[in-house]
Amino acid sequence: MTVPSCRTYTLHYPVSALRREGRFRRFRLEHLREENGSFVCAEGEIKAYTLPSSATDIFCAGDRVFAYVKSTQTGKFLDTNVSYPSGGSMHNLTALVEAEGTTRYFAIGDTYFHYFANTANSIVTFSPTPSTSALALHHERLFGAVGTRVYYTKPLDFRGWENYGEHDAGYFDLLPGAGEVVDIISMRDRVYFLRRYGITRLTGYCDIYNFQQEAMPFGMGEILSRAAVIGETAYFFTSRGLCRFDGTKAEQAAGASDEEISLSADLRMGTLDHMQAAASVTMTDGVKAVYVYDPVQERGRFIRRTFDRCAFGPYIYTMHGGSVYRLTGKALPSAGGCKLVAEMALSDLGEGEKRLEAVYISGSGSFTVSAAGEDGLSSSASAKAGEWTRFPTAVRGENICLTVSFSQTAACIDGIGLRVRREDRI
Repeated sequence: MTVPSCRTYTLHYPVSALRREGRFRRFRLEHLREENGSFVCAEGEIKAYTLPSSATDIFCAGDRVFAYVKSTQTGKFLDTNVSYPSGGSMHNLTALVEAEGTTRYFAIGDTYFHYFANTANSIVTFSPTPSTSALALHHERLFGAVGTRVYYTKPLDFRGWENYGEHDAGYFDLLPGAGEVVDIISMRDRVYFLRRYGITRLTGYCDIYNFQQEAMPFGMGEILSRAAVIGETAYFFTSRGLCRFDGTKAEQAAGASDEEISLSADLRMGTLDHMQAAASVTMTDGVKAVYVYDPVQERGRFIRRTFDRCAFGPYIYTMHGGSVYRLTGKALPSAGGCKLVAEMALSDLGEGEKRLEAVYISGSGSFTVSAAGEDGLSSSASAKAGEWTRFPTAVRGENICLTVSFSQTAACIDGIGLRVRREDRI
């Protein structure tokens, strides 16, 4: 004869503790953001600009939005309507301030490299092209790259790419083995070349004889995106997910929650307001989303919005339906709502069968809560904030996936409570 013995655990987790660590093996925020210690509905959108006909892409340079028009191979600043010839397909737009204070813009494509001012539609075209990926300003010189060859200007001259000499412009080839340059960043008093399969660090001062290359330790697979530089740390996607690089080592970004991102699809990455990394991504279910990673909170999240292209600067801009939209405020997506998904490990509660019986949502609003166990069985219920919600059938397993969702703009989650029953047989 067996005698049942059981124990009930009540576990409480504020928003700050809800992340992929400890008990939580997987954690995802879908159209939610953290604000003042709560999870709230993510950003909506307002129309910012009407696009010119046949526009196929948008870019941010500083606080300016630039549209590329494929049919005429021109680019246009949407705030001033000033257009520039831009050549073939465009990869990047960079804004840099010259010594006299004038802002200059560099449009980078496969076969062209244009330099133009903010005030007129005159351009300078460089041939051969000194960069097809990105630019970095470091110790008064600009650095660009084509394949594995690095070009640099003479000091204090953004246009000085072609007059090669000891104290003028020049070029050199990167160390072999790591592939072509994906991005160039200036950080921690060094220039770093993010390459297809590694990172090369350049120590470069005004005297070109002191240029030194060094291959950095790197074991993160293939680099798939450009970098977002926040302070003295760079974030970019590799074949292992979101990577954090501090100038000495590359590692997976803590709390990235990037398991649902399809790394075989196009990834466009940038820096959001100098504080967060942002990217336009495709989820494994085929749906596009905006991904935002906050290094301070060490948390990644997804914004469900419709877009063809994205650009990142002081704000997130999306392009669709002939217009450019700026993300701001709270608003539900056109389809679906807000969702929190957490996979929890309960093995530390001791030996015996674990059953999740009830959930408590701190905050405000109404929710749908569902849980699934390792046996494939699931249970769901409607819940209100501030009340214990009991599942119709307790969910069993050492690992349980909990989903909390809502479709109210004003709803928020301050924390989650769990009531778990452990049942032994003695």
